[in-house]
Amino acid sequence: MPNIDGGHYFLTLLVPVKVGEPVAADGRVTTHSHLLREELANLPTAQQSPVSIDTGLVSPFARCRRTHFLRLFVIDQPMFNGRDPMDPLLNVIVKKDPLVHQPFDVLSRPWLAMSADFDLRPNEPDQGLASWAEGLWTNSEAEMRAVFGHCHGFDDVNDASAFAAYVKRCQVDTTMSFNDYWPGRPPLKGPTINNLILRAAVPAVLAGLVVLLLGGGWWALPAALAGLALGAWLVVRFLWTTGAKPFPPAPDSDLPSVLKALHVQQRFAFFAEAVQEMDAGALHRSFGQWLADVRPDDLDSPTQAPGVIRSDGVLLPSPDLIPDKQVDAAGKAVLL
Repeated sequence: MPNIDGGHYFLTLLVPVKVGEPVAADGRVTTHSHLLREELANLPTAQQSPVSIDTGLVSPFARCRRTHFLRLFVIDQPMFNGRDPMDPLLNVIVKKDPLVHQPFDVLSRPWLAMSADFDLRPNEPDQGLASWAEGLWTNSEAEMRAVFGHCHGFDDVNDASAFAAYVKRCQVDTTMSFNDYWPGRPPLKGPTINNLILRAAVPAVLAGLVVLLLGGGWWALPAALAGLALGAWLVVRFLWTTGAKPFPPAPDSDLPSVLKALHVQQRFAFFAEAVQEMDAGALHRSFGQWLADVRPDDLDSPTQAPGVIRSDGVLLPSPDLIPDKQVDAAGKAVLL
C-alpha cells in the first residue's frame, strides 16, 4: 500500500519552485531557487556536535512529537547518466549515427522535494496526514513560510488547514518506504504453495466438470482454457493484493516510545558503568533508585528530547552507594 507501512506514514512532496528574478533584502537580483537554498541552509539541524549544542537551536521539525525523519532538498534537473549503450555493429546495421544526441529529460523549473516519516493515525480519514501537516504549521509557521514562500501556489496559504491542503496537493505516492523498527521478522502470513495451487485449480476443475456434464463438444477446449486463464488471474490478483498490504506496526515504534527507549538505553549504560564493584545489597538499592528516576513505563517524562543526538544529563546512583574511587572530593558521583 503506498504511503503507509509499519504503522508509519511516509510522505513525499514535489513542490514547484517559483520562477522569475526576485530582489533579495540586500538588493541583489537573484532567483527563488537560490533564496530557497539559503533558507534550507539556515534551518537548524539536530544537536549533534558541541557547536550545535552551544547554539541552543533545535530543528523546527522536532517540535512535532510525531515526526521521526524529515528531509528537504531542491531538484534543479534530473541526473544525466550518459547515453544509453548500444552495440556498435547494430548501429551500423540500423544506420544510427552515434553523434546524434539521444532524448533526455529536462525539468521546466526547480522543484522542492520533501520526504517525511511520521506516526500514523489509523482512526483519521486520511490516516493522519492532515493533522500532521496542521501540527507542522502550528509549531513552525515562520519556518514553513520562509521555505514554502518561494514555491508556486503558496501565496494563498494563511492557516493550518490551508497548509494541509497545499501539502496534499503536492503529494506524490511513496511506493518504496524504509522502516527499520522491527527487531525481528514481522508476523507476516504470506501465500503458501498449496494456497496458490488451490486458487489456480478450482476454476480449471469446475470448467472440466461443466464439460463432462454437458457431454463435451467443440467448446470443450475453449472452456478448459478459460478455466485455466481464470485460475491464473486469481493467483496473480491474490499475490498483488497480498503484496500491497502494509507491514503491521512494530511494537513500541511510535515516536514517544522510541525517544523513551533511547533515554532508558543511555541511562542504563551510565548506570552500569557507575555501579562496578558494588556489593549485591548496594547494587539492588541502586537499581531501585535507577528505576524510580528513569520510570521506564512513563513515556512522557523523563525522556530523550527530540532533535537531540546526545544524552541530557546523567542519572547516577546516590554517592553513598558508590565505591570510594567513584566519588569525587565534593561527594558527587563520577564516571570512571
